[in-house]
Amino acid sequence: MIRTRICLYVLLLTPLAVYWQTVFHEYGLRDDYSHLREATEEPGKLVRFTASHGRPLYGALLETTFAQVSEVERLPWLRLTTVVLLSLLALALWRQLYQSGWTEIEAAVIGLGIVLLPAGQIAASWAVAWPHVLTLLLAVAGFSAIETELERGGLKRLVALVGGSLIYCLAGLLYQSNALFAVVPIAAVLLVRTGREPLTDMRWSLIHLFALVVGLAISYALVKLMFVAGVFHESPRMQLETNPLTKLGWFFWMPLANALALYVLRDNYDTGAVVFWAAVLVVVAVLWLGYRTSVARADATARKKWLVCLLGIPFLAHAASLAAAERAVGYRTLFALSGLVLVLVVFALRSLRVAERIKQPVYYSSLALIALIAALTANRNARSLIAEPQGNEWEIVRNAVQRMTFKADTKVYLITPRLDDRSTERMFTDEFGSLSSDSDWVPKEMFKSALRNRFGDKLPKGMGYTFDSGQQEPAGAYDLVIDMRKLKKLRTP
Repeated sequence: MIRTRICLYVLLLTPLAVYWQTVFHEYGLRDDYSHLREATEEPGKLVRFTASHGRPLYGALLETTFAQVSEVERLPWLRLTTVVLLSLLALALWRQLYQSGWTEIEAAVIGLGIVLLPAGQIAASWAVAWPHVLTLLLAVAGFSAIETELERGGLKRLVALVGGSLIYCLAGLLYQSNALFAVVPIAAVLLVRTGREPLTDMRWSLIHLFALVVGLAISYALVKLMFVAGVFHESPRMQLETNPLTKLGWFFWMPLANALALYVLRDNYDTGAVVFWAAVLVVVAVLWLGYRTSVARADATARKKWLVCLLGIPFLAHAASLAAAERAVGYRTLFALSGLVLVLVVFALRSLRVAERIKQPVYYSSLALIALIAALTANRNARSLIAEPQGNEWEIVRNAVQRMTFKADTKVYLITPRLDDRSTERMFTDEFGSLSSDSDWVPKEMFKSALRNRFGDKLPKGMGYTFDSGQQEPAGAYDLVIDMRKLKKLRTP
């Protein structure tokens, strides 16, 4: 069908079109610089570091791929890998949701909208994040493996449950928060189940959630066994939360609010705060209208599904961060929660259309508007808040190294920027609009990457250097001073 082909091409090509400028801009982002060196000079370090955080497979994949890339100029290939995986994720969601009762267009909007969320923008912009998206694909694969055989019963159901749980286990060994993305297809399919299936909604949901919990529990147990056996050392960041009440307050104020705003970014300095909170209110209003419409139709089953998805699944979607003592607020941990919000928004609009509260042209215009806003904001945010400012930092360091005449005892000093020296007006944590060179360790790694860019893997014979950095101007004489404070001159609103 023509409509099916259009959906296929849109899901395949839109992520590439949206993220193309970001992917092929020359830059690294924070950890990218150190990983490029460590993957070749310190084999095993990445695996040990990520395993200490409960993600041993993540480190193995990073070390393997960064060793092949080796230079900043080749990082675009890792970012391109991420975008290809995002396109596959959109296709997998579209296929699964369409088969489960959503219309083709609804399923396509959900699939496309999810890969263009701020979490997707971060993933497409950060070379280290491609395993994050692989985790999302595994989460969807685990759900699909179980769903395919769940209604049939017997041995096939058992095999599917075991297989799905093992897939979830692999996802948990990669990136725990993204392994929970499985709740997105679970919620999406639950909402459109007709009630005529062999399994009741409750039993169907419990089986899927049981398989997810078992898979993640196995991955957690395996990691703990490795810690006990001394294979890896446990990071303090693996500690569990001891103050659940304040953690709940944090959840509502930060992750949930950020997820409800969908494509509108939060800002550390409240730039655009009115727009951010307006977006939150609009989304909450749409969800409320969708819920009230179901109640008004006296549909008790739909009402229960709404309550489960509104009051229960959001906590499960963010369970990894809720359980951990660390309170990470980055968008990169919000794939599951934001994806759930998007599913609920589309289902709310669908409920309004079914109840004839809105006409069909308005409904499809709303879906088109969501897709358009998602594409425009994803392109702009990834390019102007990540690729270009990070490229500015890399260009300053690289150009300084390219111009410098080195000798045996060259002394180099890099003046690190303060937050006020950034080249962006907006900023959120260590992601959108942030700096890489304002830390203690990244400046030296950036400098080493610039040296490899100029001289290759080995410095010329007779050449050596010492490197220092700090926010203050150097006290002594240096052969090369790299002043990152000039970034402020490049600031654009």
